[in-house]
Amino acid sequence: MDVTQRSNRFAWATIGALLLLDLVWMSQTAISVVPLSLVGPLAIGVGAVMLAVYYRVRRQETRLADALDLVGQMTAFMVLGALFSYLVVTPGLPMRDAALDGADRLLGLDWLGYLRWLDGHAWFARILSAAYSSFMPQIILLLVVLPFMGQAQAARVTVFAMIVAGIVTIAISGLVPALSTFAHYGVDLADYPHLRPAAAFIHLPDLLAAHSGRPLHLDLTKAYGIITFPSYHAALGLLALLGAWSNRWLRWPFFLVNILMIVATPIDGGHYFSDVLGGLSVAAGSYLLARRLLVPADSAMRSGEGQLPIGQPTAS
Repeated sequence: MDVTQRSNRFAWATIGALLLLDLVWMSQTAISVVPLSLVGPLAIGVGAVMLAVYYRVRRQETRLADALDLVGQMTAFMVLGALFSYLVVTPGLPMRDAALDGADRLLGLDWLGYLRWLDGHAWFARILSAAYSSFMPQIILLLVVLPFMGQAQAARVTVFAMIVAGIVTIAISGLVPALSTFAHYGVDLADYPHLRPAAAFIHLPDLLAAHSGRPLHLDLTKAYGIITFPSYHAALGLLALLGAWSNRWLRWPFFLVNILMIVATPIDGGHYFSDVLGGLSVAAGSYLLARRLLVPADSAMRSGEGQLPIGQPTAS
């Protein structure tokens, strides 16, 4: 079985299992969804897969087919992952903000001090906010550029790693629910006029409703990120960096932007520093697992495609 078949089978088996889990779990909760917000993205995902089969089998346009495969997988996973993130907090386990704050203090990290420093360096805060919001354009670039430059293997490993990391971070977030740094520290954004964090309090009504078991009707196309620990945004930053590393045109721009994204995550994402470290750990493990599952050892040694930055990247 080649990497393409292996990737598609693992990805769609994982997505199918997540869909089944979401539907069964949702039936036991007070959460409901706008039907089209779930069915629409899934239909787009399936449609992309069908187009991929057509272009691969009938037209022999494998690079376009690879890109369509990956677009379909990410589209389907993102909507199912969003629903999963709400379901995992419904057991109502105690909020763990105090423990996460304590972990930061043990590491000698001062979130409020970092907030004050960024407010005093507004130019840098704006750069970080732009980097934090850059994930979707980055994903589009990875899904298009890598397959069309003959590096579909790197793209497939990255996308499957993002799926695995998403499921792991969401599952852990249900066991370690938390409000966010802004809520825990009682931050008044009026005291920090130079900051415009992407996520501060906007997610709290949905999070608290799901956590308390109150009825919640979700439009999944507009769902808020309610994960605190571990940070999926930090995980995505590292995975996008790794995914782009094999391409000489994307390597250094992605390295810079994603380092800035990770640095931005505590403030723009309302995350504890321990959330960021947890997300990076999940990302590293997910990437290694994805490579092990999708890429045969002999193929990896021959091509070197998608190697970790500590290895020798390929020239593109």
